[in-house]
Amino acid sequence: MHLKATLFLFISILAANTVFSNSITATIRDYYLQKPDSASVNLDSAAMVADSANITTDTITTKSDSPIDDPIFKEAKDSLLYSVDGKKVFLYGEAFVKYQNMELEAAYIEYDMETGIVFAEGRPDSTETIVGKPIFKEGETVFKMERMRYNFKTRKARIYGVITEEADGFLHSEDTKLMPDKTINLKGGKYTTCDKEDPHFYIAITKAKLLPKDKLITGPAFLVIEDVPFPLALPFGFFPTKQKRSSGIVMPEYGEEAERGFFLRGGGLYLGLSDYFDLKLTGGIFSKGSWAGKITSSYRKRYKFSGSFSFDISENITGEKGFTDYSRNMSYWINWNHRQDPKANPNSTFQARLNLGSPTHNRLNAQSIDNFLSNSISSSISYSKVWAGTPFSMTASMNHSQNNRDSSITIGFPKVAFNMNQVHPFKRKSSMGNPKWYEKISLSYSGNLDNSVTTRTDSLLTLNTFDKMRNGVQHRIPIQTSFNLFNYIMLSPSVNYTENWYTKTTLKRWDEENKEVVNEEVNGFKRAYQYNTSVSLSTKVYGMYNFKSDSKVQAIRHVLTPQVGLSYRPDFSKEAYGFYHDVQIDTTGRTTQYSIFEGTLYGGPGKGESGTVSMRLSSNVEMKVLTPKDTTEDTRKIKLLESFNINTGYNMLADSMHWSPISVTARTTLFEKFKINFSSTFNPYGIDERGRTIKDFQYSVNKQFVRLTNARAGVSFSLSGGDKGSGDGNNLPDRDLGSPVLRGMGMGADGNTPFGESIGTDHLDGEYVDFEVPWSMRFDYSFSYSKSGLEARTSQTLSFSGDLSLSPKWKIGFRSGYDFKGKKLTTTSLNFFRDLHCWEMSLSVIPIGYLRSFSFKINVKSGTLRDLKLSRRQSYYDK
Repeated sequence: MHLKATLFLFISILAANTVFSNSITATIRDYYLQKPDSASVNLDSAAMVADSANITTDTITTKSDSPIDDPIFKEAKDSLLYSVDGKKVFLYGEAFVKYQNMELEAAYIEYDMETGIVFAEGRPDSTETIVGKPIFKEGETVFKMERMRYNFKTRKARIYGVITEEADGFLHSEDTKLMPDKTINLKGGKYTTCDKEDPHFYIAITKAKLLPKDKLITGPAFLVIEDVPFPLALPFGFFPTKQKRSSGIVMPEYGEEAERGFFLRGGGLYLGLSDYFDLKLTGGIFSKGSWAGKITSSYRKRYKFSGSFSFDISENITGEKGFTDYSRNMSYWINWNHRQDPKANPNSTFQARLNLGSPTHNRLNAQSIDNFLSNSISSSISYSKVWAGTPFSMTASMNHSQNNRDSSITIGFPKVAFNMNQVHPFKRKSSMGNPKWYEKISLSYSGNLDNSVTTRTDSLLTLNTFDKMRNGVQHRIPIQTSFNLFNYIMLSPSVNYTENWYTKTTLKRWDEENKEVVNEEVNGFKRAYQYNTSVSLSTKVYGMYNFKSDSKVQAIRHVLTPQVGLSYRPDFSKEAYGFYHDVQIDTTGRTTQYSIFEGTLYGGPGKGESGTVSMRLSSNVEMKVLTPKDTTEDTRKIKLLESFNINTGYNMLADSMHWSPISVTARTTLFEKFKINFSSTFNPYGIDERGRTIKDFQYSVNKQFVRLTNARAGVSFSLSGGDKGSGDGNNLPDRDLGSPVLRGMGMGADGNTPFGESIGTDHLDGEYVDFEVPWSMRFDYSFSYSKSGLEARTSQTLSFSGDLSLSPKWKIGFRSGYDFKGKKLTTTSLNFFRDLHCWEMSLSVIPIGYLRSFSFKINVKSGTLRDLKLSRRQSYYDK
């Protein structure tokens, strides 16, 4: 009896405490949310869960007649509460709700299962800072906001203080409506490319409508920088946000040039024709009558190929008609670059790099300072194929070189090369033991078909050009082997056969009437062949000096490689071969011998019998030193002398001047930073009073052993500093560190932009300003000397460049050189760059010389608002 009473009393107290606890929890919650209608709580409807110690995860399954067919998944870190009637859910602390492709995260989420409306907002922390602001995701669209209400039934939302990323920019809005078709209506908005929550700049929008991944249409808008409104307003705005290509108008720039007058240039039309290629049509007009047009196209197919093409044409009118300085000429420029993806076809490759144009085009239309200063251009187009599993390969190509000083141009087309790699015809398929000497005999083949012509640019497309074209086919078959003698000497014999095919040869005759030698072309197939044999002996001699085991320098090694060779070639000028003829050269009846293959692509067989002993001595010096204790290897090698070579030869069968010139070359790197190279040629024979080489030795002429005919020396080094840099400078590229800001000035890649104007990480050529290297410097110096006759000539060049990061956001750079002959600096450029987070500023100046100019620009980094910029410039041809 007493036991039953005790249990009844315990259960009554427990029930009373549960009701009291749930009532207090609901009362506090409804007071804070100002929802008193949800405060009625009783024990019979106890469906409340209040557990702040565990993360509660649940799934809400809707009724069959509800428009919400799929389950809604929810979870919260702090607590998850149900209302008494079970129609509302309250989630606290890192709350999360998911329905189909929609997700909502916030510090507090309230969901009404009857109306399908969800409410979310952030919560204040201990410092009264709002944390856990809602983040709403629907597919790929992400919204960050202060608070929101979303109706799952109508798929409409009301959002306050939203931030969403669209294309390259961010859209802020005070009051936003999300419609079922995913369009967004907003009021009191901001559009910016700055990723800060409080952006450095924005376009203030009174009202707007956003069609995701299509466009943003706004009402009246104005520019605000650092919260200061600018008097730059628009009655309406249109911002494309399409992910795919689109077409539009390219705005021109205006200004004045000294020679061609006022201009509007660079304007036109851009056509986004497809995802694979585009087309840009631009042009310009000048007040003095000049005009220019340009067609540009880029194309790309992923994992296949990519490239670009441009064609420039202009009529340049300078001076006043009727005066001596008046000129009028047409110029053009063609540029094509094509690159094949290496993974597209490993066995065949097609590449193109075409630069072709009028010699005078770059004088007024240069697109870079290098183009303006360059006197020569070149092009190459090639297709190569390798037959897998065989030694055969083929290359078809076209090349072109042009000298803009004298307007000469050389074109080689078509050019075909067919090669067979080295094979061993006598090698056994299944060898056992050491190979026989004859199994080491190797054979290879190379065949070349060439066509070449040299002419002037103004007569390139004339019949005379085709008449002057030279062509021929060359076959080369080397047969060689090598084996050891006495384990120390390498013996390498070889036989070489070369045969050339021509369709034209030269016939010379004496013209009695005009008393001169006349050259005549003889059409018809003719072959020229020659062969030679050689054998060489080489070995290596090592010298080593070891230091003490605790010494920083462990050892020094010197390697000598002497090589002696003997080669023989018969005299192909003998009458039996038919390659050389005699021709009278004066009225006295004197004759001379000439080759019928003079002026051909490959020339003719050699004249005179040759039996030459060649001698070569090579050496290098290396040092082994201890490495720091924190490295994986104990020692490392340092090259003190990378190479030192001496070459000469002695022709035993020559009738005079048996010795060949002596060549000496050397190369080394000091302290792993300073690269030094040297080359020279010495002639053992003297010269007469007219500067002609004679058969007497130089020693007998002026008591000198040899005569220096030419020499060249060069020194280059690069240094860099900072934790991110390499420290040794050897990994620096052969260009200035930085971006286009470190170049000179002039016209950019679009023909409108000054050199160095287009800067930033989004620049089309992929260059950027590298702040990770605090400073870098590079120097290049070269000296050359030549004296083949009586007069000696010398030349020197010096170039230097560098950059310095003054701070994590400031960088300056320079590039210059020194003209020793003119005793003045060459084209010098100073460059300054400032990273302004979402903006960037650049200044490029060429203070001296003919190219004296400057360019200043401050602009938004993002390409979406690329026209939001302030630029001032004066090019070398502008006033």
